[in-house]
Amino acid sequence: MDMLTTYEKLFCESLDTSIPALADIDRTFRERGVEAAEKQLADYVRSSLRTDAYFTIPYQARDNTWCAPDADDLTAAETILTGELRSCGFPHKFPDIASVDWECNPTPNHYAEWTWQLSRHHEWRCLGHCYRETGDERYAKGFVELMMSWCRQATCPVDAPFYHTKCWRTIEAGIRMTMNWHYAFYACIHSPHMTNHVITTFVRSLCDHGYRLRNFGSGGGNWRAMEMAGLSHIAMLFPFLREAEEWGKRAFSVLEAELDQQVYADGFQFELSTNYHDVIIINYHRVLAVAKAMGYPIPPALSRKLLRLFELDIHVTCPDGRYPDINDGLRGELSYWCGLGLEYFPDHEAIRYFATHRKEGTPPPYTSVALPYSGLAFMRTGWGTEDLWCFFDGGDFGRGHQHEDKLNLLLSAFGKNLLVDAGNYAYDDSPMRRFVLETRSHNCALVDDMGQNRRGRYSWRDEPLDGYAGMKWHFSSPVDTAEGIYDQGYGPDFLPVTHTRKVILFKKGLEGSHPFAVVIDRFASGDGLEHTYAPSYQLGFEPYTDNGRQFTVNHGAGVTFTLTASVPHTVVTGQTEPLFMGWRKVYDNAAAINEGLPAPCVRYPVTGTAARTVTALCPRKDGGKTVAEVIASRDTEDTAVTLIFTDGTEVTVHEEDYPCSTENPDKLYE
Repeated sequence: MDMLTTYEKLFCESLDTSIPALADIDRTFRERGVEAAEKQLADYVRSSLRTDAYFTIPYQARDNTWCAPDADDLTAAETILTGELRSCGFPHKFPDIASVDWECNPTPNHYAEWTWQLSRHHEWRCLGHCYRETGDERYAKGFVELMMSWCRQATCPVDAPFYHTKCWRTIEAGIRMTMNWHYAFYACIHSPHMTNHVITTFVRSLCDHGYRLRNFGSGGGNWRAMEMAGLSHIAMLFPFLREAEEWGKRAFSVLEAELDQQVYADGFQFELSTNYHDVIIINYHRVLAVAKAMGYPIPPALSRKLLRLFELDIHVTCPDGRYPDINDGLRGELSYWCGLGLEYFPDHEAIRYFATHRKEGTPPPYTSVALPYSGLAFMRTGWGTEDLWCFFDGGDFGRGHQHEDKLNLLLSAFGKNLLVDAGNYAYDDSPMRRFVLETRSHNCALVDDMGQNRRGRYSWRDEPLDGYAGMKWHFSSPVDTAEGIYDQGYGPDFLPVTHTRKVILFKKGLEGSHPFAVVIDRFASGDGLEHTYAPSYQLGFEPYTDNGRQFTVNHGAGVTFTLTASVPHTVVTGQTEPLFMGWRKVYDNAAAINEGLPAPCVRYPVTGTAARTVTALCPRKDGGKTVAEVIASRDTEDTAVTLIFTDGTEVTVHEEDYPCSTENPDKLYE
């Protein structure tokens, strides 16, 4: 078994010989050989592991991308024992559990993440849990067979970069050290299948993991948090390793520093993705949970700095209690994350409110929230499930997992998600993946059918995250306003067009209508040529009607959503040529490797050297008036917008009556 940590290195250098039971293990190895040294080490490990303390940590809910979506732990474990493993939601049957090829890729599109994520080893934790629950030795035997198989095949590289190799990317090393290896090991430690040789092999690999995580980690981002979380778990749970103390100090020092280096002053992790924001939370939570259980000292500021991350989750949440899928985000459940937050902040009323599904505690004393440093606005009429919620992106590109979607809008009302985007997708090179990354899958605008191209000139600069991103906003009880500018070029040649978008949210409606939004888009050509500008809106799978002026989606339960604009519209659904457009990913919590489904995209094209378009976005429930016609000139200097409602009421609003500004430090909330 080819491992970096040889037997000689393990027994003569890697163990803490200040521990009496290990004081002479190097002599045992030199004079009596490997088997005797393995027995001495294994006897100590079996007697010293603090399993009672460790298992005070609640068993964490499973990530079901590695097992069938409807499988419980025992069902998943039985499937694992047959040799069927699942990665990224895609299953593959090996001849048996001892014959897993850890470097294979059985996916039809050769999805590289399948191989990488197979080495996160979630199956090991499942088998350990089932062994604890049942005492069935088949589960302990299965864990041992998987672990020994992996150690035989996966040799830790001496000096490969953090992202190289199929089994030793540092993100996987961090994840398996944080979640899965130690759980299975602690659970099965007294099984007869945990022989002296098995225990020694496990410890040798722990040393390899510590070496790789300590010395070859990434430069930052969510990977950094996962790497250091993994390193800290080795230090806290296996203190008999000679370098454990130094690894622990290093890990906690980096983890504390990263909460300042990775988090904007308004609380959003710098990748600006709801999913990866919570990756940071869960990894810190896992670290703190083990530290608490094992009595390991932690920096006092660490848990305190987590508060703004939990509060950010509250700020962004939709009325249905889930997050928007911003960038490579997922629609996570707020109650779960606030449940974790209660462990650290039991007196926080808003965290309790959402942790208990609004049954205890109180909602925040404000509704709308501006995040000026990340450049995002979350406007809402209240915190109830039926309230209107509007997200506006006027900010930065972010550190990673970015989509080309500046000025994007999302909208929910009456318990329905009305304006959506195409969602996240597997990290491959498929047309669907390229689509979800680009402007055409978001509620933004295309210029000559080309999207934004920040990525083409993107270079992240590590600097303080407390500078205003440029978004303007103003919140009040009746009206919220937000505004942003995109001027970084369209298409591969960075076509010089400036797009300015202003959103006016009438939170109390107008003339007796339900609350609704008016979106004002201005385009200016920087090359003096005419271009076609097309604000586009992505919708779901619900049925719709189109009378030429109004496009209305029927969401059921009496809820409709009508788009009415100052220019004519076109509708694209399930198109692949000449532009892949009109698709949406289905959130089924299953395989990442599947295609989206056709869904309508409503477009409002207008041509000129400069142009203005105005769109009214009108949710309503159980009838009531809505905007039937929008009258607004295409002149970018004009500020008047006339709204004609379905009952004939006519209202003219002027943009200057709804000003917003770049810096409102005393008005981040309403």
